[in-house]
Amino acid sequence: MLSYVKRLLTNTCPCCNDPLAHEHHPLGYVKSCARGHYKEETFSYLGVRIVYKDLE
Repeated sequence: MLSYVKRLLTNTCPCCNDPLAHEHHPLGYVKSCARGHYKEETFSYLGVRIVYKDLE
């Protein structure tokens, strides 16, 4: 059970379990997989999170 919760909170790609790269911008931040499987854009001032899955 604890491993399941930990997996939800870690920043890894859901496809390949590699760590996600973070890029901070003035408007928000982007987390993306180095292999191109997953990308997540977060704009906290708008309260918006955009998730792109299976980008290949």
